[in-house]
Amino acid sequence: MFHHHIFGSGYANDGIHVYYRGEQIHSMTAISFEDLGYGYARDPFRVCFAGHIINGAHPHSFEVLGDGYAKDTFHVYYQGDKMPGLMASTFVTLGNGYAKDSLNVYYYGRKTEGASPLVFYTSIN
Repeated sequence: MFHHHIFGSGYANDGIHVYYRGEQIHSMTAISFEDLGYGYARDPFRVCFAGHIINGAHPHSFEVLGDGYAKDTFHVYYQGDKMPGLMASTFVTLGNGYAKDSLNVYYYGRKTEGASPLVFYTSIN
């Protein structure tokens, strides 16, 4: 007998299939499915955001950072979209939608022109 699992982020799992807001995600493995929060989820082979597979994301190193940001060993993502040119190894979130890597500062996924990541901080960190 299979148990139904319903997650607060819109994902559900019946032990055989994975669903996002009532629509089946055909390529996800239900038995090892993990809801990561903030719209992100993974199984041992894939990562998805809002029910859509993120091509090229590495599930074993994938981590959700908050404010829509996530990263794996090689890439940074904002709401499931790969942010090209960012340095995943130095990328951190700062709160209030801000994040930075060693080269730039970002606000809700968009580069903030003129801001220096070396001295940039928000009022909550």
